[in-house]
Amino acid sequence: MAKKKKKGGQLRQTPDTNQPNPGHPVNPIKPPNPVPSPSSINLSTPVKPVNPVRPVDPITPPVEPASPINPASQVTEEPSSPPVEVAEEFIPIQENNGTAEGFTKSWGYGTDDKESQVHFFDSSFTRLSFEDSERNPSEVLAADFNAGSTHSADEGYEHVSSQEQRAPDFSQYDQLPRLPPPVEPLRTGPRATGGFDVEKVIGAIQNGYSSAELREYLSYYYKAETTLLKENLNAEVRGFPATFYVVETNDAELVRYWIKYGGDPNATHGILRFPLLAFAILRGARARLQATRTVETLLRLGASPRVIPAAYYNPFDRDVPENGPDEKELYDIGDDKFWCTPELRPRLAAALSFTQRYRLWQASRQEPTTGRERTLAIRKDAVEILGLQYTIIGQRVAAWSLRKSFLVHLAMPFRKPLVLLFAGPRGHGKKELVNKLAYLLSLDVQKVDCTNLNGYDEIFGPKQPGQEYSCGSPLNDFLASKSKERSIVFMEEFDKTNKDIHKELLVPFDRGVYMDRRNGQKVDSSQTIWILSTSKFDETISDFIIENGDIGDSDLRSEQYLALRRQLLRRLRNDCIASFGAPLTSRITEIIPFLTFNVEEQELIADKYIMELESLIAGPVVKSADPDEDRLIGNVQLQITNNASVCSVIAKDHYLPEFGASSISHGIDATITNQLISRYLEDGDDFSEDQAETRYRVGTNEDNEVEVLPELRSDDTNGYAGLGYSWMKGR
Repeated sequence: MAKKKKKGGQLRQTPDTNQPNPGHPVNPIKPPNPVPSPSSINLSTPVKPVNPVRPVDPITPPVEPASPINPASQVTEEPSSPPVEVAEEFIPIQENNGTAEGFTKSWGYGTDDKESQVHFFDSSFTRLSFEDSERNPSEVLAADFNAGSTHSADEGYEHVSSQEQRAPDFSQYDQLPRLPPPVEPLRTGPRATGGFDVEKVIGAIQNGYSSAELREYLSYYYKAETTLLKENLNAEVRGFPATFYVVETNDAELVRYWIKYGGDPNATHGILRFPLLAFAILRGARARLQATRTVETLLRLGASPRVIPAAYYNPFDRDVPENGPDEKELYDIGDDKFWCTPELRPRLAAALSFTQRYRLWQASRQEPTTGRERTLAIRKDAVEILGLQYTIIGQRVAAWSLRKSFLVHLAMPFRKPLVLLFAGPRGHGKKELVNKLAYLLSLDVQKVDCTNLNGYDEIFGPKQPGQEYSCGSPLNDFLASKSKERSIVFMEEFDKTNKDIHKELLVPFDRGVYMDRRNGQKVDSSQTIWILSTSKFDETISDFIIENGDIGDSDLRSEQYLALRRQLLRRLRNDCIASFGAPLTSRITEIIPFLTFNVEEQELIADKYIMELESLIAGPVVKSADPDEDRLIGNVQLQITNNASVCSVIAKDHYLPEFGASSISHGIDATITNQLISRYLEDGDDFSEDQAETRYRVGTNEDNEVEVLPELRSDDTNGYAGLGYSWMKGR
């Protein structure tokens, strides 16, 4: 059951005065039918950090239709009231100081937590069992730090008593309390028992509950009672905000749905108000790729970057000193950042990856969403589009233009297809931005490669009475299956198409109507988003940048930028008319330019590929009966020293504008992957699925060349030792 803090940080069991009594039943929540996607949650506006809210009552499962429940009547606090008799079906699972073996194992969740334990301060990265975690319960912070009168970064610490000066107990975040899995699987609908219980949900998440299952479960209770669900998602569970448990998994999809349905991305814990965002960064010191996705998700859904001292990410493209920024740079440490103690600063510096610093910097300077834009996106079930810029590296102009065009399209009083032309050099994010748009809007995508198309029947299928007209085509069948539904059609290399294809697209682009080739039935394609891509106009874009500079660094709402953008779009529209004809060009809603990567973006692309390599080789070795299915490079850990410097060297030596990101990917192979595998093959006699972990350090030498060296080993620390990382000590 959720708990409430007493003054001074102590925990007590809160008398639950609002649980239903068999003699005084509450009105049941009217069941949802059908279950819709959430469309009324404000995700983009940063929420002011607050102390964790008090615990709330479980949500009664929907049963027979009845009168609406007054949420306020269920959460009214009466501390002085004695405990009341509670119906058995509403009693949550109680704490268990033993093992999890006594609980039913007849359901489909695993028994292992989603993320290995990470120790912030002993840095041992030792995994604790369920029994160990119960024998070492977390403790609340005991020291109350009072603000001092100086302007030092350590303001407040020098004015407390010797007892209060002891370091805050951040070891409580090494691993949050383990909760047992629910005795029965979490169910919705008529099969639901016991109502929504946040402890049961957290227990399920810690034992393998998938993001798809969580989405279905939360959407059901969101319809049943939105307000009570939100309060439950932000309740304290065994002394910690529930959202902390979700972030602990380092699973960005779980975090996405928890916050989407009401979780607070700005949750804090303890007297020092330790922020959720800092917890996510420090938890992810090992798994950088997963941690970066979690941080991006939090920022995209409204987490404020300002809970992290600005010196850690501004400028983002420098290597932060291993002991943290200089004290003079920590000008913004005040009442809301007392959690960032001198002892914690080196850990934060080591845990923050290059890309995470970029995302924090990006969020700190992001143009705010207007109230009408936010309301429109919420009402049209497209609120996640507001965070599109956090899903792609670079292409600030393209992401902003796509977001703007989509919102304008949503606001139109009539239905008409959205037709976009992505124009820019190969390898600069056109396909990735399509995929991110589909991800944020949860849409299906039909991709059409136009490289070798010779006629319209190759796209749509033969017309009647032609042969095999009944077979249709992948695009024809997709459009027919998505009639009156929002979907995406992505036509790559559209400049390879001919006039016959252009003519065939005029009606679908203009009227949003398509005829199914198989049966002649009319298909409503007015909700279809058509995205055409071409690299034919690269020279026009590059010439414009040479003349006017990188417009991607401009204020995207300024008159100067808007004037330059109009000039560029006029040139591109003229090119489009010359290539595709005026009839088709007139039906294109917006031309979205993609620019070449600037120096910082090139470096970030390199960091992305390094993180993907880290994730790939960290998995276990697999020896299969079929040698083609072997995975012999595994259980390898990389430590990247001078992260920004390494990425800078690779980008400078290997980026080619005509090939974009793929040229940097080849640079990673040439400078890191090849060296790494060569050393790995020299390091042992055989491959084993239970072989010891191998560690390597990637950094730059005196000649500013990237090199891969064996890591100094440290027993039982996974490459980390004492108050500093072992690779730091070896430098």
